[in-house]
Amino acid sequence: MKTIGVVTDGISRLEVFLNDNIKMIFKDTLKINNYFFNNLKKGQIIKDDIVLVMLSERSIKIKDYVDDSKKIVIISRSVKQNDIYKLFSLPKGIDVLVVNDNEQTIVETISTLYHIGINHLNLIPYDKEKEYTDIKVCVTPGEVHLVPNYIEEIIDIGHRFIDISTFLQILTKLNIDDKEITERLIRYSEDVISIHSGVNHTYKNLTVENDELKSIIRLSQNGVVLVSNDGYIKVCNESVKNILGIKEDIVGKNIKDLHDKDLDTILEIKTLDDYVLKFKNKYITVKKHIISSFGKEIGIYFCIQEITYIKKLEQNLSKILKDKGHVARYKFDDIKTNSSGMENTKNLAKKISKSGYTVLITGESGTGKELLAQSIHNESKRCNQPFIAINCAAMTENLLESELFGYEEGAFTGALKGGKKGLFEQAHNGTIFLDEIGDMPIYLQIKLLRVLQESQVMRVGGQNIIDVDVRVIAATNRDLSKMIKEEKFRSDLYYRINVLPIQIPPLRERKEDINMLLRYFINKDIQISNDVKNIINSYSWPGNIRELINTAMYINTMSSGDEVLLSDLPYNLINIKKDYSKEISYLIGKTRIDKTICVMECIARQNLIYKSCGRTSIVKELTANGILITEGEARHILEVLKEMNIIISAIGRKGSELSSNGLEILKQINKVI
Repeated sequence: MKTIGVVTDGISRLEVFLNDNIKMIFKDTLKINNYFFNNLKKGQIIKDDIVLVMLSERSIKIKDYVDDSKKIVIISRSVKQNDIYKLFSLPKGIDVLVVNDNEQTIVETISTLYHIGINHLNLIPYDKEKEYTDIKVCVTPGEVHLVPNYIEEIIDIGHRFIDISTFLQILTKLNIDDKEITERLIRYSEDVISIHSGVNHTYKNLTVENDELKSIIRLSQNGVVLVSNDGYIKVCNESVKNILGIKEDIVGKNIKDLHDKDLDTILEIKTLDDYVLKFKNKYITVKKHIISSFGKEIGIYFCIQEITYIKKLEQNLSKILKDKGHVARYKFDDIKTNSSGMENTKNLAKKISKSGYTVLITGESGTGKELLAQSIHNESKRCNQPFIAINCAAMTENLLESELFGYEEGAFTGALKGGKKGLFEQAHNGTIFLDEIGDMPIYLQIKLLRVLQESQVMRVGGQNIIDVDVRVIAATNRDLSKMIKEEKFRSDLYYRINVLPIQIPPLRERKEDINMLLRYFINKDIQISNDVKNIINSYSWPGNIRELINTAMYINTMSSGDEVLLSDLPYNLINIKKDYSKEISYLIGKTRIDKTICVMECIARQNLIYKSCGRTSIVKELTANGILITEGEARHILEVLKEMNIIISAIGRKGSELSSNGLEILKQINKVI
């Protein structure tokens, strides 16, 4: 038995009224299920054959709970003829207040009254915040208790009945062809005024030639032709004329009188399945349907589509995929930075986004590789197409293969009936983000290489080659060059994905961003104490932005004052035993380590005797001790040391002094030496 779901705001008289109204037409041939917006749970799916809602805004809200949005029908309502005639006795041009339970239903009521011919009155929508003491008459559909006390005459037209157009939609969508239901609907039309036909005209002829269905056919992008059993063309929309190049009006003509061989070829197709043929230098598909009424064949319906239009529909698949969450949410504006290094990375990524080439993003864990990948996609020409992300380290080899490339029915135990599209197919015309590609098994690296080389995939257990147009953005926190030497990553794949490389700097190299980002993630007006600033600036942030976000969440929970104090910081920041090996290796990479040590030791000696230690005095002392160093070298070393928070430099004559951080590093360097 087919079912109808009726969705209302909650248990009320309206729900009971609608159920009885539906049963007047369908009796027990349909099962009615009631749902309430306030009780719908996240993830709940309504699987009824038709889902009825009261308002257009409710149809948008209910989409997330319906397995197919095409099932949704917005109820149009009208009134009984006996209830409406009271309004015709009112004098022309007087103000009449219209009262209902909310603003939208008031507007809907006024629209209904105008549709059915009540156009001699000045209908005023009721606003409970205003007074209408100069209005004497009010009309309401069963909401008398909402009418202000000062209104002298109330015309209650009762609950509005479901309009015939809504029942026609239900009949069409459910493909119901029942003589008894048709007869009941015709009798119903004699009592309920149709909002589409005026007071003295109701629906009595339930055929496809009503205005609503004609509009749908006229606006359809599909070519629609309906031919009667005796060969007369009953319907032919504009899309058919455009596709087939027909310039004359052929509705009402017999196909024998058209003398159009090309059209004859199409209308004489025997198969009911999709049929592809070449027509005037373009390819079209024709689908044929037999139309029956009361068990008798009355005509043939042809659905005609141009292949180029079908391709366009395929390209617009992104709209469906967005509903599934396959969408990039972040843009370059979401990447906050005060760092010149990170700003350069953003500018490089913006240039890269304009191309269609493969991108490899490298950087430590937590630096924001996916954020950058989404930004590149949203800045590219594929921004309106799918963005699909997958973590290559989060799945087993077999699962990752089936997710990426899909599988055919029966490919393995538990495979879905009909098979499954892989992520490369779903990302067609869009972008696929392969996170942690360094953890991809060697076997799958070979299959991925074929996709990049040939733009083709083959499903697991399949034999057919499927063409895909996908931009690949890969990311890793691993050293792929080292993995190639260890034979853990294929060199040919590396050179295929490393077309446009981007390196994201770690947070410890972006000191300017730490304080700014922490305040941004805390997201409230609060000061950060100097002690806290010293801690967060000297901390190495191995977890990068992800760890900084966690710290902001911790502070949000613990901080109760107007200032972030040391006691508001997590344990790992306060009780840190710092490993300076990274700083030492950083120094070695930036400049000659021996001169750096000499500069640090020089500053330490000068600080011990409370002397200022400027660049000139450093060069003078080291030169006197036989160490050749230029002022340019000294300046560069001091800049690096300041960036690493190893020295504190003051403007003017004071010069530089070693920080506690610098003293500890110098101690560790001397141990190593």
